[in-house]
Amino acid sequence: MSGMCIMEVHSGQRQSTMAQAMAHNASTLDRDLDMLITVLVNRHGGVLLDSVRAAQDHIHRAYAGLLDVYGESVAAEVTDPDGHVHDHDHGQERSFVEVAHHDAGLARKFETR
Repeated sequence: MSGMCIMEVHSGQRQSTMAQAMAHNASTLDRDLDMLITVLVNRHGGVLLDSVRAAQDHIHRAYAGLLDVYGESVAAEVTDPDGHVHDHDHGQERSFVEVAHHDAGLARKFETR
């Protein structure tokens, strides 16, 4: 049995944190739809199975779009006008991946079950 893990979104969060949470939530829905599809296949879900697969296709597209929003948000938040990534708290440059990894750790506090 799978537990649904949802990340909360609050208006006081950074834009990238909000986008990351929404992408995470879309991914959670996608995994839960995988489970539902497996159940429906085993139960000969017919038309309902087709509808769930169509819904999952929409979730795939939403997830991809939200990952784009997340990446663009992080890039806008951490780069200077010349495109350099800086750690604004310590004056050190970090890679985009390091920034994303750091933000993912901060976002964990917004997870609920």
